[in-house]
This record gives sequence, structure tokens and C-alpha cells, in this order.
Amino acid sequence: MIKQLLYAATLTFTVLWNLTVLAQTSDKKAWTFVSIPDFLNVDTIYPEPKWEDALSFTLKSVKAENPDFVLVPGDLVMGHWDFPEKRLDTGAKVEGEEGVRYWASIYYPAWKKRFDAHGLKYYTAIGDHEIGDNNWPVGGRRLRCVPEYKKMFTQYMDMPKNGPEHMKGTAFYIKHKNMLIVSVDVFEKGKSKYGGITAQVTGKQLEWLEEVLSENQDIDHLVVMGHAPIVGPVRKWSSSGMMLDQATDSSLWQTMKKHHVDLYLCGEVHAMTCHQRDNIQQIAHGGLFGYNSRVNYLVGTVYPDRIELALKEINIVNSGPKKWQVDRNRPRESVTITDEVKAVGFKIVGTMVLQRGPSGNIGHDKTGYFDETDNPRKKSDVRGGKKKH
Repeated sequence: MIKQLLYAATLTFTVLWNLTVLAQTSDKKAWTFVSIPDFLNVDTIYPEPKWEDALSFTLKSVKAENPDFVLVPGDLVMGHWDFPEKRLDTGAKVEGEEGVRYWASIYYPAWKKRFDAHGLKYYTAIGDHEIGDNNWPVGGRRLRCVPEYKKMFTQYMDMPKNGPEHMKGTAFYIKHKNMLIVSVDVFEKGKSKYGGITAQVTGKQLEWLEEVLSENQDIDHLVVMGHAPIVGPVRKWSSSGMMLDQATDSSLWQTMKKHHVDLYLCGEVHAMTCHQRDNIQQIAHGGLFGYNSRVNYLVGTVYPDRIELALKEINIVNSGPKKWQVDRNRPRESVTITDEVKAVGFKIVGTMVLQRGPSGNIGHDKTGYFDETDNPRKKSDVRGGKKKH
């Protein structure tokens, strides 16, 4: 009897020990990324007076998530750089392509210094503000400057040069551990309601995307990031609400569906809305410092069989007169986070688990902004950025 009890105890201990080792091994395989689109969507120096404390708190919070890298799906700067304005040094007027080159030489390095100061590795998609901001009237100065805008983004942000020949540095991919991340340039030449630029992925870029996804079907997780949301409606706040043309009928969406992409990360709208369609989870999010009273970021914890996602948000205070920018779109002069809010930190406002399965992804344990039952149903529901509770 004693031998049987000892055997049972030994067996139980062995099983528990094996389960513990297995769990620890599984945890060791987990890693983290952060997504924070539209950071900052404003032209700033580094450090930026009356802003830097709030920006530093935000990036320290991101750093505390221990991410392997940060994804920024577009709109790093305000970017109205083709507009006629005086240089900061000599006072001489610059505009057009000369203006694009001059202001890019100031604001892109400052943006990078801020992330570098916090020890954060980053990958950035190109947004509409990196090409001057919509609209782009046919025959107008801004449309003529788009190639120079893209050249400056490529030069200063120095993203991987493995994209299609005509978009090297604005479209690219990276492989990290068990994940492929593809960043697409959704701003192509073509007529649209925005002028001579259309939000699409077609032609050589689409062929390249097809090839990259086809060659990586054996990797655990496939992620695409682009600036414009595809599935709507989505909440918007201080945004034009630019969306990908043709939505889920677009060549981009159909290609992602064909190749079983797990996650599409986007920005533009400065508010949070989550849609899962065709087994693809779209997360539109991001904030707008200097304009909106709340900003957010996404944390993804990656395992071999799943991605655990959490949206986090914090209140900020925008005050004072308008802060100078090239052109007339100007945020508030001061951005702060109160001590009381800092003490609590970024709050979780949505969670879900994206589980890989034999027939596609299954999203489960959805809370907050991931729960689609309260999503906007029509365009009139999208303003203000706040989920109803």
C-alpha cells in the first residue's frame, strides 16, 4: 500500500513537473510587439517644449511592454512641407520639392531621435501625411511633390529595401522569429475623390505581395500593415477618414484572404474599431496628440499557436494656443498627462486571443473594443472615437 502511494505521489510529481517545464518552455517562446499608428502626426523637434513629458511617458510605457519592436502604421509627421513657408534658419521662403527636402531634414531625424532615446526599434509604414496629406488635386503642387515626399521618407526612415522596384523603402517586409510582417504603400497614382492619388495596392506591388505571402505560408503568423482601414465603418476622431478603395472587394483584401493573413494593422482614424472578416482581424487604432483627449497603443504577445492582443488607452490634456506648423493645420501648444492619470497608467480597453486553426483564425475571449456588438453600423455613428458602454 505504501509503495502504491509512493508511486502515485512520484507519478503526480513527475506529471506536474513536466507540465511546469512545458509551460515555461512555451512562455519562453512568447515575444511581444507594440503598434502605435499616427505617432505623432505632428511636426515636432526633439525634445519638444511643452510636449515632451507626455510623449516620454507614452514611450516609457511602450518600453515597459518589453517589445521586440514597435510598428507605426503611418502618419509620423504633419508633413505639409510643399506649402510656401520661411526657413527656420535664414528666413528665406521655401516651397514645393525644395520645401519637402528642407522640412524632412528637420522633422524625420527628430522623430527618430525620440524613439532612439527610449531604446525602441521601429518599423514604419507610409501614411498620407508622409506625402503631404490629402487632398492631391490633379495638376497641383502637392501631387507633383509626391515622388519627392516618398524619396524623403525612404531616405530618412531607412526601412528595408526589399519591396517592389518602384516602392523600395515604402513597401517592405520583415521576418521576425515566427512572424512575417508586410508593410504596404497604399498610396498609388490614380484618380479618386482625393485627386490624383488612390488608396489601393495594385500592379507590381500586388504581384510582389502575392509572391512574399506565397513564399511564407509555413510561418506561424502573417501580418500586414498599411495606413488606411479596409473594413468599415470605423470610428474616427479629428480625421478625414480615408479608407482603402473598394474595401473588402479590393485586390489587397482578396490577396490577404487568399493567403490566410492573420492580422491587418492600420491607423488614419485616431480611434479604435476592430473587425474580423474572412478570418482576418483588422485593428484600426491610434491617437492624435495635440488634438484628441485620448491616445492608445496595441500590445501583441506572440506564441506559436496564437497572438494575445490588448488595446491600451490614456487620457491627455491639450491646452494653450495653437502650436506652429508648416501650413494651417495646427495642434495645441501644450500636451500633458496629469499625475493622477500617470499613477494609473495606460488602461486596458480591449483584449482578445487570435488563435490559429486548420481552417483559419478563431478570435475568442473578446472584450472592450474587440467586441464587435457595439461597433458603428453606419457612417453617422463613427465620430467621436468613443465606444458606447
